Amino acid sequence: MTDKISIQEAENEASELIKRLKINALPICPFKIAKDHDIMVEPKGTKSGVSGCLIRIGDSFGIQYADHIDSQGFINFTVAHELGHYFIPGHPEALIKGENGVHQSKSGFISDNKYEKQADNFAKELLMPEHLFKDAMNTSGSGFKAIETLAGLCNTSLTATAIRYCLFSDDPFAIIMSEDKKVHWCFMSEPLKAIREMQWLKKSSLVPPQTLTADYNKKKDDILNNIRKEGWSNLNEWFEEAPDIEMQEDVIGLGAYGRTLTILHTSEAIDLEDNDKS
Repeated sequence: MTDKISIQEAENEASELIKRLKINALPICPFKIAKDHDIMVEPKGTKSGVSGCLIRIGDSFGIQYADHIDSQGFINFTVAHELGHYFIPGHPEALIKGENGVHQSKSGFISDNKYEKQADNFAKELLMPEHLFKDAMNTSGSGFKAIETLAGLCNTSLTATAIRYCLFSDDPFAIIMSEDKKVHWCFMSEPLKAIREMQWLKKSSLVPPQTLTADYNKKKDDILNNIRKEGWSNLNEWFEEAPDIEMQEDVIGLGAYGRTLTILHTSEAIDLEDNDKS
């Protein structure tokens, strides 16, 4: 049943598609994949918050992406997201009732809807497959520089690339999406997850007022113009029960999206024994 498809199963669908198409190099073009499957892709004006649409007319499908998106990386992710709705078993039937209809999406890891989450993770795996992405990480540097390098190589958005990087990083690394005073979500690398007592940063948590991010979020023009700022903060300013470790704090605005991406990182290893309070 479609409603029982897990995130992992959605990612597996993307991996299997890559194998079937014999893709073995980056970047991966979702437009070409759509064309090869007779799916027309075009820009289209959409209502606020909608990033793209999957359209069905009988046995034919099309994809539209919002024409106000000014990032080619996010456009690629949006098209890949809609391909997820097309390829993941059961999605077309669940999202488009009958032979003709339109499903509107909110891609980019902002929706709590299970179908949107599955399609986001399909897109992430399709555009940045694990084996190719890990190889690229070996020569990409570290921190924000690595994210920029990989986003350029994969032709993906900074947000999607940062999430992927965080998953595989061996360094203490966290990415946080926020807006005004509130956190939308947070991802952490395994070295941070391994700190037993440290509390996860939950959705709707307050951005710590003493951080660079808190100050940055007051400057709407900086967010709109994708201005990047660099600073420092301590891990325990962001996470309760975290050790007192200085982290580089890189912040960038996400344009008309209105949100801020924060990357906390350090190349220093965390001594778990010294910070184990159990």
